[in-house]
Amino acid sequence: EDYIGLKFFATSVNAVIDPEGGDPFEVRVTLDGRPLRAEEAGADLAVAEGRSFFTVDEGRMYQVVALPEFGGHELRLSSNSDRFALFAFTFGAYTEGP
Repeated sequence: EDYIGLKFFATSVNAVIDPEGGDPFEVRVTLDGRPLRAEEAGADLAVAEGRSFFTVDEGRMYQVVALPEFGGHELRLSSNSDRFALFAFTFGAYTEGP
């Protein structure tokens, strides 16, 4: 299973992913070694059954993390798809959340 991990200081994290055709696939996301909670999830992230993930179904920017407060964290994105490729991250550093 491929993954990318990074440490960041921000309130929001977005990921640009552009799969080349094929079926949609899931990207699992953890924050500080655990699934995100609903109040930490970006608009594209689903939080269900003790998991946090988003489905890649087209090439675009995915809103992954939306924290209520600025801080330092470790983010991990993983997938078992051979089309899982990240092109860029963007970060927001708002003092009062996204």
